[in-house]
Amino acid sequence: MPKEMAGFFNRYHKAFVQAVGGDVEKAKSRIASSWVNDWKDGLGRTLEDEREFAERFQSFLGEDLCFADRSDVSLQGDRLDISIEGCAICPGNDLLRAEGKEGLCPLVPTGLFAISRVHRKKAFLEKVEKPGPVGRCTIKYRLGDGAG
Repeated sequence: MPKEMAGFFNRYHKAFVQAVGGDVEKAKSRIASSWVNDWKDGLGRTLEDEREFAERFQSFLGEDLCFADRSDVSLQGDRLDISIEGCAICPGNDLLRAEGKEGLCPLVPTGLFAISRVHRKKAFLEKVEKPGPVGRCTIKYRLGDGAG
């Protein structure tokens, strides 16, 4: 995102989260569901091949959503990791947290829905690692058999 737009986006994100009020969890899921449904509709099919899913999901995150400077997807066996750097959402969430409010990151449910709906596997969030700086994290999932 161009630096001149970052301030606007951060304030917009903060205002949006405040506007949804106590329904932050629902909003995260609805945003993620919409993104993944649009992606799946554009694909026109599910992606059960591990390598193809990982490549296309990484492309979706990086080229379609364009929410970060870098978003890498690694899928090996029953593990899927999304490594993110330069996330455009995190600074807005920091503004909210500074005021004692909950942030809104739709990326965790985006991974869960993508794995379930497009890759046709059950997905479980293992953890989110945030080593710093702001905008950098790794989201880790464990996969099971069958769509969830």
